[in-house]
Amino acid sequence: MQQRIAKFNRILKIREDSRKNEQAILAAERSEERAVLDHIATLEGEKAQAMHDFSKAGSQAVSAMDLWFQRQFIDAINTDINKGKDSLSEVRSRIAGTEARLVEKHRDVRIMETYIDHLKEADFQEQLGIEQNELDDVATMQFSRKGES
Repeated sequence: MQQRIAKFNRILKIREDSRKNEQAILAAERSEERAVLDHIATLEGEKAQAMHDFSKAGSQAVSAMDLWFQRQFIDAINTDINKGKDSLSEVRSRIAGTEARLVEKHRDVRIMETYIDHLKEADFQEQLGIEQNELDDVATMQFSRKGES
């Protein structure tokens, strides 16, 4: 029984390591998500500033070429924001997949822990039964010796 428990403990260790790896992957993906969100926020700040500058340019004497360049700059920022949002969507879908795998791995670990606990309890009960039988044998031998005397 001890060999069986040791075998399942090794399997449990492998599953726990796999779960830790998934947790590390999830942490990295969450970090990447925060970085993308920060980048999008920065771009949106730049866009707001560019829009403000563009609106101020309308009240000043500015060439059509300058207005066109400012508008192109705003369009480029919008393109970058859209790419950032696409990237954010991709990261979030990877996070969802990782979370699903992590839940599954956590469930596997819990099942294995429960099974090992049952094996240990069965082994403990078996050991108690063996000890009880040994005590009964000792008591029977002592009782039979006293009956002979």
